[in-house]
Amino acid sequence: MRWRGLAPLVAMVVLMVACSGTPRPAPAKSVQLNAPGAIVAVADHLEPGYVTVVDFWAESCGACHTVGALVAEQVATEPRVLIRKIDVGDGFTPVAETYGVNVLPHYRIYDKHGKQRHVLVGNECLKAAALARQLVSEP
Repeated sequence: MRWRGLAPLVAMVVLMVACSGTPRPAPAKSVQLNAPGAIVAVADHLEPGYVTVVDFWAESCGACHTVGALVAEQVATEPRVLIRKIDVGDGFTPVAETYGVNVLPHYRIYDKHGKQRHVLVGNECLKAAALARQLVSEP
């Protein structure tokens, strides 16, 4: 009889455990999304609650490597900024055509809600980290 009074408490604990689920691990900071030139859907790789810098690059682009390393370093300590890299290959590829990438480096920055907020090309890409940090501070 004394266990009867505990039934509502036990039910509540079971419900809380069932509803809480396992916390999701943080996504990887930087991910290469495609093989050179292969098409990829950017929207499939945006994480809700995170600002995403999409870096369109090519192996043959020296500026892409330099700017990419600099931006990665500048956002390394910002947990709410992710980098997603898309290799455009030789430039005349399906992914380059789909996203209208004809100048490298080429970055697109998406806010925490998955909305594209900035398109940067060439030297403008040096502003990517500062712009991403500004978006992190928005609601």
